[in-house]
Amino acid sequence: MIPTYIGLIQLLFGTLLLVGGSSRHCVWFLLVSAMFGGSAAIQLPALGGSSIPPVQFALLFVMARLVIPGSGNASQVVTALRENVFLCIFVIYGVFMAFIGPRLFHGSIDVTPLRNEVSQMIYYTEPLRPSSQNITTSVYLIGVAVVAVAMTVLCRLRGGAEALVKSGVVVGWLHALTGMVEVATRGSPVGIVFQSLRNGSYQQLSQSVGGVARMNGLFPEPSAYAAFAFGLFVFMAECWYRSVLPKRTGSAAIVLFIALIASTASTGYLGLAAYAIFFLCRAVVFSRLANAKRVNEAGIAFIIGAIIIAAMLAALPSYVDTASHVLDQMVFSKADTVSGKQRWFWMAQGVDAMLASGGLGIGPGSFRSSSLLTAILGSMGIVGILSIVAYALWVFRPARQSTWGNSTDLQANLSGACGTAALLSVIPALFTAASPVPDFIFGVLAGASLALRPHFRMSPASSRRQVRQDVAPTTF
Repeated sequence: MIPTYIGLIQLLFGTLLLVGGSSRHCVWFLLVSAMFGGSAAIQLPALGGSSIPPVQFALLFVMARLVIPGSGNASQVVTALRENVFLCIFVIYGVFMAFIGPRLFHGSIDVTPLRNEVSQMIYYTEPLRPSSQNITTSVYLIGVAVVAVAMTVLCRLRGGAEALVKSGVVVGWLHALTGMVEVATRGSPVGIVFQSLRNGSYQQLSQSVGGVARMNGLFPEPSAYAAFAFGLFVFMAECWYRSVLPKRTGSAAIVLFIALIASTASTGYLGLAAYAIFFLCRAVVFSRLANAKRVNEAGIAFIIGAIIIAAMLAALPSYVDTASHVLDQMVFSKADTVSGKQRWFWMAQGVDAMLASGGLGIGPGSFRSSSLLTAILGSMGIVGILSIVAYALWVFRPARQSTWGNSTDLQANLSGACGTAALLSVIPALFTAASPVPDFIFGVLAGASLALRPHFRMSPASSRRQVRQDVAPTTF
């Protein structure tokens, strides 16, 4: 193991966290570390050049802080494990199959390795075999479960839920601004700084389309940048919709929306389109529970945005062709490009792997996919799909009023925002994920939602209720 300078800085802050950190500090440490999606805290040359990303390294210190003797959180951790049981089943089975699958089905199917060193061959495959990526992917899977459990505990401690929202606002702004600055300074000394920060064992891509630079920020590629931005955007938008620090969360949602539009990442556009459909359908189907003020504000913002875009295009006609070319390449013609064909091929591998393994899966890390759904199918089979779907429904709670509406209970509103954002945050991964590991932001929001979700039955009087005594009241 070789620590990087980013890992050494984290080691310093992590040590301070162990000495005297609070739940607020833990949440901030995790969210800020997650911004460095293309970085490495520790290099692992013995595992084929893999690395430990900053957020996974930060998680070690956070969990140590929660279970350190004398912290008094043992019962909370046990409760959090029980409430995240479906995710734990998903992860345990995944880790088991990561070691058993590629050995059990060794050579029975040809697959594209997760770490593909011959990417110039778009349909490259080789016989299935165990690799270091099985170990790496298992570690990432465990990390998702650990972060969900940690957030369930942290958001039950005083100040944890407040820190989640406030750190989400700050990280959202920073993520959007770093993307814009990185594009504006690409090729300059400032751009070199961004390249040095992206020191992870990922293929660093600085792309352009139609002469327009695509946003990477601190992430290895535009699609990863857009996926993280989308998860934060939905979280901020849902908090704004439910009047959770609406001025701060609303402004963060706007700047993240601008970053997603400017990123030219097709996954970001698909995510925004899906969220717009969800937002509209929710307002129509659950009109009695809808926040009329926020719906009206969203409509006004949409009209103003459309007018501004139309005015800009009218004033700068030379950009009309460029914008239409970018939109056509990144959305409408994406499937006909080499990248699009390659992604469809990778996606189909998941279905082939599930069938070849008789529904058991060939193990996480055994092949490269391009969709979270088919990655889970091929890696973990029926057990993986059933457990993650059960967990998603357990987090989202579609039968709860707090999932669809707004109330005077701040804790219920924040819980509903987290649960909704957790579910919707996986939309980009459905089109881009190379492995069956859900995004970090999914684990954060899912764990927070379970921590804050009060137990109540839907009724007209449900907006005024008592929260369980083991949950710290959410007050900002």
